[in-house]
Amino acid sequence: MATQCQGTNRTGEPCSAHVDDGQAWCRWHDPNRAEERTEWSRKGGQARSNRARARKQLADAVLSIDDLDAFLCASMVKVAAGRMEPNVGSAVATIAKTVVGIRTAGDLERRLEQLEARAEGKHSWTA
Repeated sequence: MATQCQGTNRTGEPCSAHVDDGQAWCRWHDPNRAEERTEWSRKGGQARSNRARARKQLADAVLSIDDLDAFLCASMVKVAAGRMEPNVGSAVATIAKTVVGIRTAGDLERRLEQLEARAEGKHSWTA
């Protein structure tokens, strides 16, 4: 028959976990499992990191501007509904702003190169 763990929770109240026969502690309070708990906490922290949460939210493919717009709107709705953490939404928005800035700079650079090529072509005819 399972009994209750002898440990206490963060508020000092008795742990509500049940333990197997012959055991006094649950796996979170068992002094012999300290190294395992450290590893569990480390892995849990990685799984809940901003990077991991953002990776789960982002599509694998490169997004067009329209796709990016739709994704940002969906992210905004998720944040407002509590289905996405605000800091993840902020990270997504920051990344999206950077992507748009890079694309804009690239487009401007290509247009400038085209204008310079046209200008050079005109000068070569008049020279």
